[in-house]
Amino acid sequence: MTPSLRFDILKRDGYRCQICGRTAAEGARLEVDHKVPVAAGGLTVPENLWTLCHDCNNGKSAKEL
Repeated sequence: MTPSLRFDILKRDGYRCQICGRTAAEGARLEVDHKVPVAAGGLTVPENLWTLCHDCNNGKSAKEL
């Protein structure tokens, strides 16, 4: 994932975790994650990427939602 694509996803998602809604201003460490994991055939395309905070991403692990 390029830094430019990462920025585009964060911006699209309003710099907010798409599961719990927290923002960096609220102390969340934001990450861009695959909805369908790469290991399960997911692609690194905007439609398969979303912004999650570290806590939600860590809890989700490699599960599909």
